[in-house]
Amino acid sequence: MSDNLNDKLNEDNAAAEASRRAEKIRAIRASLHSAGEPEASAPVRGTAPEPAEESFEAKFRRVREGRLAAVNTAPAESASAPAREETAEAAPVSRGIPTEAPSTEIFQKAPVPEPSPQRSYAEAEPMMAPPPKRTAPAPVQQRAAAQNGAPVRKKKKKKKPKTLGQRLRGLFPEKGDKPLEIARKVVFLCSLVAIVVCGYFVGDYYLDLWRSSMEYSNIDDIYRTYTPILTSVEETPQADKYYTMLPGAKKLLDINDEVVGYLTIPTVDGDPIVAFPVVQAEDNDKYLNINVKGENSRTGALFLDYRNSFDRVEDHRLVRKNSDNLVVYGHNMADESMFGNLKNYRRIDNYYEKHPIVEFNSNYEMYTYKIFAFFIVDSDDETDTYFDCWNHHDFDSEEAFYDFVNNAKRRTIRNTEVDVKYGDPLLTLYTCNTDIVGNDRGRLIIMARRVRPGEDLYEGTKNSKVNPNPLWPTVYQQQKPEAKYDPDAPFVPYGP
Repeated sequence: MSDNLNDKLNEDNAAAEASRRAEKIRAIRASLHSAGEPEASAPVRGTAPEPAEESFEAKFRRVREGRLAAVNTAPAESASAPAREETAEAAPVSRGIPTEAPSTEIFQKAPVPEPSPQRSYAEAEPMMAPPPKRTAPAPVQQRAAAQNGAPVRKKKKKKKPKTLGQRLRGLFPEKGDKPLEIARKVVFLCSLVAIVVCGYFVGDYYLDLWRSSMEYSNIDDIYRTYTPILTSVEETPQADKYYTMLPGAKKLLDINDEVVGYLTIPTVDGDPIVAFPVVQAEDNDKYLNINVKGENSRTGALFLDYRNSFDRVEDHRLVRKNSDNLVVYGHNMADESMFGNLKNYRRIDNYYEKHPIVEFNSNYEMYTYKIFAFFIVDSDDETDTYFDCWNHHDFDSEEAFYDFVNNAKRRTIRNTEVDVKYGDPLLTLYTCNTDIVGNDRGRLIIMARRVRPGEDLYEGTKNSKVNPNPLWPTVYQQQKPEAKYDPDAPFVPYGP
């Protein structure tokens, strides 16, 4: 029963409230309608005119301006609270139409706020605090990082570039360097010193080779101006022969009085691969590091074995018989100067056909030799493959001669058709070689015999063939077991 009564009362109250609101809305609409119509009659003369009723729009504007001024000058939150409570019943306006019609009494009784005394920013509300000082906008990268929540990196201040002196001092250990940094700098400096030293020696080496090559080239021009290359051999009686010095030899003796001849290895269709003067001293060590001008040089000079005799003439007469085997020494240079080109006899198959002869002139005569063998030996060999061909200069018998040349033929890398007979003067060229023996004991030997009078210079030099069974030094056979020598293999010796 009581629940029904409560429901009835609530319905009555809601109806009364809706009626009151409808009444308010009709009153507001009536006032707006009357404000827009002209006055019905003019005022009576002599009487004071009644003040015109203020329109809703003017009231609304006046109240709005007053409220804004009150907000800007309100002394405190508590003082402005009543005014806000007083106008709380006023409905918000949207597009000029209120959702809840306020009464006209509210606009008429709204108090005009009095100007409040000026306050400092410190006393004002938080919303009236002075605006913060504006700063330059952050870079795009920093703004993006801030939006993404990432930590913002501060822009590093550019360092002043170091001077050249500061950079150079930085290469050396400095105070404050960590031990690892000190070790790194020490290693770097040591490496730099090693590079500079090695570069100096390499550069000095090749500079010395170039300088020596230019000097010997000038000497060759002088010699060839007065002495042509021999193209044929004519028979000349040796008994009581009258020796006359060659014009080119005179020029060489003006440079060095120990010059004994000039050695050339011509090319069949090109420039010679060897063209140098040959000197002879009292030992085989003097010209290892001294050139023909007596100057220190890594190339040294070509020199004849001090034990050899080669056209020793006094008063135009030969005073001593020439050695049966002349031995000439020379360095194997990296730029292929001196005897550096001789290694090509082993490396290039047809090199022999293009360079089969050697011209070795004394100061008095022009001689030509045919190469018949070239091979590798071990200078320190103590086995049965030892062959000290540089120590054999004269032969006491025909048997000794043939034993010598046949030892060369067994070792030759290529077999030629050049024959060798007892009594043929021999020429041996001796230089270092590391192609076979991987140390400083390897020697390359080029052996030739003199061209006989009336013989063709190139007879027997056209059809060389690889020796299928060369006698290599023992050290080489140990390095390459497939290079074993077969003593029972066919062999055609020189001589009877």
